[in-house]
Amino acid sequence: MDVLGLLSSEFACSRLFRAVRWRDGVYCSKCGSCRVKGHGNYGQGLRRYLCKACGRTFNDKTGTLFHYSRLSLRGWLIIMLLF
Repeated sequence: MDVLGLLSSEFACSRLFRAVRWRDGVYCSKCGSCRVKGHGNYGQGLRRYLCKACGRTFNDKTGTLFHYSRLSLRGWLIIMLLF
């Protein structure tokens, strides 16, 4: 599959981002614990998580430069591809 195919939709970009970000498994961005469970969905394809150790909820973008951005994840990935 070509790179543009991977960026075809916001959902596809979320899947790609999740695979890269959590390649070693999901962990809490606050305490670092791997005792994390799914806690619903957030936006288009993003997942929410709940840390069983500290009780914090977070999503795939928490703790990244994408977290507070108004630009979509797809927009960011396309910009990165261009540069």
